[in-house]
Amino acid sequence: MTFSPAEAVLFVALVVTSGCVVLMYRKLNELSTVGRHYRLALHDSAAALGEARDAVALLNNDSRELISALCTRIGEAEALVARLDRARAEAAAVLPTSVNKDPRG
Repeated sequence: MTFSPAEAVLFVALVVTSGCVVLMYRKLNELSTVGRHYRLALHDSAAALGEARDAVALLNNDSRELISALCTRIGEAEALVARLDRARAEAAAVLPTSVNKDPRG
């Protein structure tokens, strides 16, 4: 069996085309794998963002409760300081003036 030059050219073209198809197939498989990993990463990111949103909401709620408790305690402390100031003023009015001197200056 003899090959003509045209058949040889067509055979070489077929081999080159087959090689290109194989390379393209491998690249498509690689791209598919990368796409799968990308989808998984996006899914994980979305889940992490959801958890972060829940944590921030919980933190905001806890902060509100803490601020409310602190305001209550500050009010109680201010009332106690006022009572102590009144008691000190009353005690100072009762004590003689020589004992009434402030040691702080």
